[in-house]
Amino acid sequence: MLNKLRSSIEGFFSYIAGFISRAGVTPNQLTSTSLIVAIVGYLLVVVYKNPLILVATILVSGFIDVVDGALARLKSMATKRGAFLDSTIDRLCEVIYSLSLIEIGFEPRLVLAYTGLSLMVSYGRARGESLGVSMSGVGLMERAERLIGLVITLVVFIFNNTSAQIALLVLTTLTGITVLERFMHAWRVLGSNS
Repeated sequence: MLNKLRSSIEGFFSYIAGFISRAGVTPNQLTSTSLIVAIVGYLLVVVYKNPLILVATILVSGFIDVVDGALARLKSMATKRGAFLDSTIDRLCEVIYSLSLIEIGFEPRLVLAYTGLSLMVSYGRARGESLGVSMSGVGLMERAERLIGLVITLVVFIFNNTSAQIALLVLTTLTGITVLERFMHAWRVLGSNS
């Protein structure tokens, strides 16, 4: 869903990427930095159990993830190898965020369900596109939307634990619906091509 708004804010991220490129930073270095931010954030959450640390971690790591793509395009360094690294680190970051949710006090079984479905959304896109099905924009809860949903859930947690558990349940449900949307889209397209 937010992919449709990306073109309207690409100028801003291109400006940031231009600034970073003058420092000699490569897209793969930025991608790796987003993983380091996620790991450091997790360690801080383990020590302090503060949801605001995870909010900051998601925002910083997510921002870096967007900028690394802009930097790759700006410097004409977008490669299949870089795309593979980016996707792999994105999934690792999602797992680390989920571990942080458990550390903060979210119901582990609910976090497991959310994590599994979140990874299935990404898997559905990867597998669909490997079979020639365009999956961009398919489904309500793409990665950016899921991260925003997590941030909102964490803000709710600051005020009320029970409401936050409900918010995560809603996010998990919407993520599950997205898995189904992507499955049905790929199933239809692949059926018409057979």
